[in-house]
Amino acid sequence: MAEHISSEHGKRNTVRTLALDGLMVALSIILTRFLSLNIPIGGGLGARVGLGHLPIVVVGILLGPVHGFLVGAVADVVGHFLWPAGAYVWQVTAISALNGFIPALVVRFGRTRLRSVRVWIGVAVARLVLSVGWLPFALHAVLRLPYWPVLAGQAAGSLIMIPATALLTNTLVEAYERAGFGHVRG
Repeated sequence: MAEHISSEHGKRNTVRTLALDGLMVALSIILTRFLSLNIPIGGGLGARVGLGHLPIVVVGILLGPVHGFLVGAVADVVGHFLWPAGAYVWQVTAISALNGFIPALVVRFGRTRLRSVRVWIGVAVARLVLSVGWLPFALHAVLRLPYWPVLAGQAAGSLIMIPATALLTNTLVEAYERAGFGHVRG
């Protein structure tokens, strides 16, 4: 009997996890494709300011780095093929996936005691390394967009996006825990 109850609990958790992953993919696509400010630079999409990465960061922190990575990759690929905004660039998919992976790793294994500080650090590291560091280089190398204007746009956007993402992530993670859905490890 106890084995049956444990099995049912495991199935419920699997269904809950898959549902949350799917919800976050859909939410990321909607926020990215329909509720973001797209800034053209050099004849292409050079910068996008919005919260499309927020569900990716949140699911990574709630369910772990692998979930964040997969949700980020799936959201970018599905979003691109349903609503393309130019050529497909695999580096953008990798950046989206890593946006769910890096903050989750920092939250899970960071040395700072306060989770909210680890969230801020994880979000800042991911944004600076991926969006300010790698993205301008990838868009220049693949699409020949001008490097410095894209870098400047990403850096300027980071001044708003890092605090907004960190604050909203902390708020959503705390709400998830208060609602009784689970407790974030780390």
